Amino acid sequence: MRWFVALVLIYAGSAAAQSINYETEGNLAPTHRVGCVPLGEAENAWSPADLAQGVLACFKSRQDDAAVDLLILMNARGIFDQARVADRTAHQGLQVLSSQIGQAAGRKWEPRMQSAFQRFGGAGSERHKAMCRFLRSSGPPSHSPRYMIQHGMRAVLGQQGDGLVEGFSPDDEWRSVLSGYANCSGQ
Repeated sequence: MRWFVALVLIYAGSAAAQSINYETEGNLAPTHRVGCVPLGEAENAWSPADLAQGVLACFKSRQDDAAVDLLILMNARGIFDQARVADRTAHQGLQVLSSQIGQAAGRKWEPRMQSAFQRFGGAGSERHKAMCRFLRSSGPPSHSPRYMIQHGMRAVLGQQGDGLVEGFSPDDEWRSVLSGYANCSGQ
C-alpha cells in the first residue's frame, strides 16, 4: 500500500485548485507485519502504523473485540507519538491511519465497531481494567515514531533533525496517556 501526503495549491487568479501528492519514504508505513493478535501478545515495538494492520486483520476475520483492543492500543501509542513528534503537521497521521482502516474495512466498520465498543464497556469494566493493566505493564512504547515524522510537512520540505521534541520524557508522557486518554487513574 502506498501512503501519500496531499498538498493543495491554489494559484492566484485561478478558481480551480490543483492537488499534488508528495510521498515521503516511511510516511505512515508499518515496519512490522502484524496480524490479528490478542492484546497480551502486542509487542511494545509495534507502532500505530503496525497495529493498524492488526486492527484490520481482526475486523476482516470477524474478531471485532480483538480489533477494539488493538485500536485502543494504536490510539494510546499514537497520542504518545503526538507528544514526542515536534512537527504538529505530522500529528494528523494518527487520524489518517484510523480513516484508512475504516475505508479499507467498508460500510460494516462503523456498526460493528460500535457494538464492539459497547461490549468493551466504560471505565471500570473488566475489559477496561485489563487494558489498563496491559498499558501499565508494557510501559512507554519503544517503537520509532518515523511513520508519523515522515507524514509531516517538515519531512516533505526536507528539514533536518530527528523530528523529536527536545527534552521529551517518555515515562511522564506515558503516565499522561494512561490517566488522560486511557482513563486508567483509578484502575
